[in-house]
Amino acid sequence: MIKKVKKMKIRYILVYTILTITCINAYEVNRPQVVEYKKEKNYKKLINLANKYALEKEIDKSLNAAKEAYECNKNSKEALLIMARIYNFKKDYVNLLKTAGKILKISPKNYLGNIYMANAYAEIDKQKAKEILISLQKRHPHDEEIKKKLLKL
Repeated sequence: MIKKVKKMKIRYILVYTILTITCINAYEVNRPQVVEYKKEKNYKKLINLANKYALEKEIDKSLNAAKEAYECNKNSKEALLIMARIYNFKKDYVNLLKTAGKILKISPKNYLGNIYMANAYAEIDKQKAKEILISLQKRHPHDEEIKKKLLKL
């Protein structure tokens, strides 16, 4: 009888240990998914907030919201495009150049990324700006905006 009780205690301890380890592992597996979901939800809110501030002409608040959104999702062009638009508006060509470079690293043929890159180079290196606009014009031959920019250079 005593041996049976000992065996039952050992089984109970073993089952309890296995269940505890399983629960802990299950929590750890699901945890990153929850964090990613919250980041994605936060990202969308921040993008909407950045656009809202931009429409209200609160440029610095819009820029801060876009930067926070970029920190949540560094693979999305959306936050970078908002940042580039603001830097272009503020005529901050150094930051515009960096931001446009990030956009083009994610999506090399991005139209706005190339336009922002050309705008930044127009103030720094006009020849480089012309090269960018000419290559962009080959992909968009009927674009009047590109033609106007080339004439200005």
